[in-house]
Amino acid sequence: MNLADFAIDPQLLMRFGLTLAVIVAVTVARRIAVHRLTPGETVLTPQKRRQIFYVRTAFNIVLGVGVLMIWLGQLQNLLLSLTAVTVAVVVATKELLMCVSGFALRTGANSFSVGDWIRVDGIRGEVTDFNLLSTSLLELNVTNAGLNYTGHRIVLPNSIFLSKPVRNERVLRHYVLHSFDIVVDPGLEAALALTWLERYCQARFAGFEQEARRLSASIDRKLGVDLPGPEPVVSLHTNDNAKLAFRVTLFCPLVRAEDLQRDITCALLDRLRIQADNGGNAPAAERRIA
Repeated sequence: MNLADFAIDPQLLMRFGLTLAVIVAVTVARRIAVHRLTPGETVLTPQKRRQIFYVRTAFNIVLGVGVLMIWLGQLQNLLLSLTAVTVAVVVATKELLMCVSGFALRTGANSFSVGDWIRVDGIRGEVTDFNLLSTSLLELNVTNAGLNYTGHRIVLPNSIFLSKPVRNERVLRHYVLHSFDIVVDPGLEAALALTWLERYCQARFAGFEQEARRLSASIDRKLGVDLPGPEPVVSLHTNDNAKLAFRVTLFCPLVRAEDLQRDITCALLDRLRIQADNGGNAPAAERRIA
């Protein structure tokens, strides 16, 4: 037995060495770049997450191109000799192909990008990363279009975009159409409370009215439809427990949505309490809206 028969081709060893060197170099450089973008930060803003996504994508492209160039000659020979095997692999990797097709659909339709809020198949979250096979989300509250994160990270296969509709909730990043209910016991003068709440919401809307109207008109032109707003919309209905529910819909800055909800809710409950203490009639001071 000749030991030379077991010798490894020097060119093959060189390709393995170059591949390992490229992987190590790109991985280290990517870690350094990400660390410099987030020096000691524990909570990342959407802008930072978007920057990290672009940095990682750039390094992944460099890594892929580098490895491909190293093994291009070997890959050509392999593909020419394994045509039949390639067909079998394609059949066996249907799900992977569907994921790639889902990525192509997302890219072609421009349905969402990093930082957008999407809802798909009952899952709602902020897009933090996506690639050929999957999309990563930071989960948001599903009920009542909540604005709070749940702390869960969800990874969706891109194949889901071929069979499920995608709802993009953030047409403009810093404004949101925010709806919430204020539930109270029956027995009050609902019409008067509704009128007062409409005036109060309109007064709070005045602080950002000009910008809201400008952005609302921009959205209408972009989508080609007349969306609700920008004026506050207040309605009244009953829930399953036979209680009154005042529904408020605001077109407002994202950073102020929770504060406005808390302020409006507290103001209405305080007025109803004072009205009840005065035998159903609110004092004159309470009829005026600050």
